[in-house]
Amino acid sequence: METKIKINNIQLFGYHGTGEKEKSTGQLFEIDIEVSPVNDTPISDNLAQTVDYTLLYDEVTTIFSKRRYNLIEYLANKIADTITNKYRVNSCKVVIRKPNAPIKGDFDSVEVEVISNV
Repeated sequence: METKIKINNIQLFGYHGTGEKEKSTGQLFEIDIEVSPVNDTPISDNLAQTVDYTLLYDEVTTIFSKRRYNLIEYLANKIADTITNKYRVNSCKVVIRKPNAPIKGDFDSVEVEVISNV
């Protein structure tokens, strides 16, 4: 049995991007996190035996807000690397979406997906 812990559609406002407008006015970002804990199946009903998703959420918001990033690819890598190094997980998938990316055309969002395996 494989266990996954997911946090879907974390919505954060930030100033990440390469364009001047992105850096000055900012925009909404949507982030999904998925981790596979080392203990696939909790061996007890104790939070200490798994990964606390409130800590994952706090980690994402801290990294996102700590500085401005030019590339969401780099930001996604930073989040995935931090989570895999700090928490007891076998893997971490990070998806970052820019619903209002500065592209002329009709689209839902621009998205980057990074998977980090231990």
